[in-house]
Amino acid sequence: MDLLANEVELVTELCERLKREKEKIKSKTASLKILDIGCGTGKLAVCLSEETGCAVTGIDPVRANVEKARIKSPSVTFVVQSAVEMTFADNTFDFAVSLKALHEIPNPKEALKEAERVLKESGRLFIIDWVGGVPRTSSHGHVKKYFSPERLKEMLSETCFTGIKIRLNKEGELMLVEGEKMSA
Repeated sequence: MDLLANEVELVTELCERLKREKEKIKSKTASLKILDIGCGTGKLAVCLSEETGCAVTGIDPVRANVEKARIKSPSVTFVVQSAVEMTFADNTFDFAVSLKALHEIPNPKEALKEAERVLKESGRLFIIDWVGGVPRTSSHGHVKKYFSPERLKEMLSETCFTGIKIRLNKEGELMLVEGEKMSA
């Protein structure tokens, strides 16, 4: 895995969760689909494709990031696209994921609404992001953009996600947030 040290714990947990979910629902569908929102150069998307065997699509608004991601893995689909104006049909993906990207999106609540729209009924959203108020290094000058666990839980509730769970990594600097799309 091409992950940073502080990402390994929660990404490993995310992979395990997705594999368990895949086992639960694999008899209902031929191939499970994962959307990586704000995929950057594709490290999470490639990791999830390799670890879970699911069909993964990564989106990022920066063309240079998507071009670099495409070089990493021909088995993952990478698209230049905004998280707040996705071109995918409603109910397309089984899972939506994001690694340290939500705080970078200018309108994160709109991105969450779009994620909810493109998820299938009972689809799951998994977000790994920095915990607000934890500036551990000088490179985290934009820490004010980070969400507290409480604020992120509130935003997911406001955008029709239920069963919200939050777990911090052992250092307490990153969180894995999970929510399920509310049934119609």
